[in-house]
Amino acid sequence: MIAAIIDNNMDRIKADLVNRGLTFDRLLDDILDHVCCMVEEQMVAGENFELSYKHVLGTIGDKRLPEIQHQTLLLLNKNFQLMKNFTYLFGLTAALIAILGAFFKRMHWPGAGILITAGIVLVIFVFLPLYFVINYREQAEKKNPLYAIVGFLTLAFLLAGAIFKIQHWPGAGHIIEASLVILIIGFIPLYVVNAFQRAGKSKLRLPYIVMLLIGIAIVSLLYNVNMSKNQLNIYRDEAIKNEFRVDNVQERTAQFMSYINDTTYVDKKEAVTEINIQAASLQIMLDEMKDGMLSYIKQAGARVEDIRKIDNRNAGRNAIYNSGKGREFTTVATEYKEMLEGLVEDPVTMSQIEDHLDFINKIWSLEFGSGDFRNDPLIKSYYKLTYASRGIALSEYVAISTLIHNQK
Repeated sequence: MIAAIIDNNMDRIKADLVNRGLTFDRLLDDILDHVCCMVEEQMVAGENFELSYKHVLGTIGDKRLPEIQHQTLLLLNKNFQLMKNFTYLFGLTAALIAILGAFFKRMHWPGAGILITAGIVLVIFVFLPLYFVINYREQAEKKNPLYAIVGFLTLAFLLAGAIFKIQHWPGAGHIIEASLVILIIGFIPLYVVNAFQRAGKSKLRLPYIVMLLIGIAIVSLLYNVNMSKNQLNIYRDEAIKNEFRVDNVQERTAQFMSYINDTTYVDKKEAVTEINIQAASLQIMLDEMKDGMLSYIKQAGARVEDIRKIDNRNAGRNAIYNSGKGREFTTVATEYKEMLEGLVEDPVTMSQIEDHLDFINKIWSLEFGSGDFRNDPLIKSYYKLTYASRGIALSEYVAISTLIHNQK
């Protein structure tokens, strides 16, 4: 009886399915059989045909059948599936190359720049376009492609900005600014709208895994991006102040040095001269390290106000750490401090000297140790050298002043 009722309404059911968007005959037959079975189950439970059929159509909805047909056709399209698999495989490879490059960059191994650039170029110009094309083609109901275009531009500009910043190429700041504008004004509003539209439909599939890896790559790259421009400018300003203070203190020290040829200070001449020579030697070492950094970025002799590429992380590592001059300076500065301890008897004066030479103490080793220069941007390393220069100049002035005034 139930089967006969369903058979009598078969043409009606089929027509309704066609009206709801089913046109692929093989799929139409399968869905028709499935709907009939669902209607039969409802009727067995005690419902009449009309109520049962209405309930089944309600569970199907108006847009589900076209989506099912669209996905089925894509699954049967071998060229599309090949393109899809290639895209995700390519995305995985490019992301891993970029992550490996970021790791090389962190470890300061050769080839880091090539790996990072290659990985991100492949992501920007191959994976992302293919990814958005595939996602657009998978939509049964074609939506405005603006979301995909804005998403691609946002990721492309962010990745490009990271590469330019890491590689110290010109224009990095403008690219990053453009990416932030696209992100804030375009992508985020569109993403929020799209997220609400697709709520409850997302599943953990390969595309999401690939995009997660791309996200990790972006984070890894941005981790290598140097500190903000405001912070760098603070170090520049402090370095300028330190150099100004050094010049002033050295002028006053020179006045004291003019006294030592007076017979009144004959017994202090040797000690004062030794302090002056050792301090001058340390200042020369500091100047050599500063000149080495500026030479590395091809700006030898530039004033600190005019230095470009202040976020370069290789200059300090090359001129201070790799050259061994940082370790040599630490050794000589420690000997200089020990010499002052032997020449200056006044505990108050010695306490002042220790404050000026605080960069030598072990508690400051993490901040001023030569090894830390491996990761600092140029201007921060430059600031540290001017800080040490100021300390040397002030300790020299205090020690010589104390010896001469005690003689008086």
